[in-house]
Amino acid sequence: MEEKNDTDLEVKEKGFMPDSLNMVQIERRYELEQELLHAVKWGNPYKVEDLLDMRRKLFPDSVCCGKDSATEALRCCKDELIALNALCRFSARQGGVQPLYLHSLANKYSLMIENAVSVTYLNDVLYPQIAIDYANAVLEFSINSYSPMIKKIVTYLTVHLTEDVRIEQLGKMHNTHISHISRKFKKETGMSIPAYVSKQRIGLAKLYFEDGKTSIKEISELLGFNDSNYFSKVFKRYAGMTPSEYIGSIHER
Repeated sequence: MEEKNDTDLEVKEKGFMPDSLNMVQIERRYELEQELLHAVKWGNPYKVEDLLDMRRKLFPDSVCCGKDSATEALRCCKDELIALNALCRFSARQGGVQPLYLHSLANKYSLMIENAVSVTYLNDVLYPQIAIDYANAVLEFSINSYSPMIKKIVTYLTVHLTEDVRIEQLGKMHNTHISHISRKFKKETGMSIPAYVSKQRIGLAKLYFEDGKTSIKEISELLGFNDSNYFSKVFKRYAGMTPSEYIGSIHER
């Protein structure tokens, strides 16, 4: 009985419950997190950056948790970013991003979080990078604004992104003349079906490169390109640089 009382006293002395000032800070942190997730959902990386700046100003000495041990603090911070990764993935899914991209993005950050060796890196570098990348994914890959028919077509194209899907096949699937589908598709997405497929393939290629895969030939084959030189040409058209240059830029970050 005496041992239990000593334990209770120890908990009280260590401050198991936060004081009133900390309660206000905690409340504001959770409000900022909700605003951040809302900005991710709507694909607004500019708003995300503004909120991240506000977070840095309000909590300049922010750490993930008040652990005395450096090892415990690192683990605690990693756990917080694992949660952020999951929350941003959920928000991006609500924002209309297809599971294929979310899966690759989430896996990329899971690996980066576990490989991190610094609380400062996790808090100052990886935290904002996760939020901004998911917001950009919604901005680039969201299908929420499309009509039901175009949503179905985009979903089908994404699922079969590595295959050679013929446009005529889409017409048969929807019992609609392909010229009508092509016009409607370009009106809603701003590009032709072949161009859309190429752009999505390059978007996925970027994720593969950032995930540590560096064989250009392997990635080009994986994404359905029969010629790695043609893949490099298409990659430069949509990414603004060659695959080799893009891989090099990843290593410089």
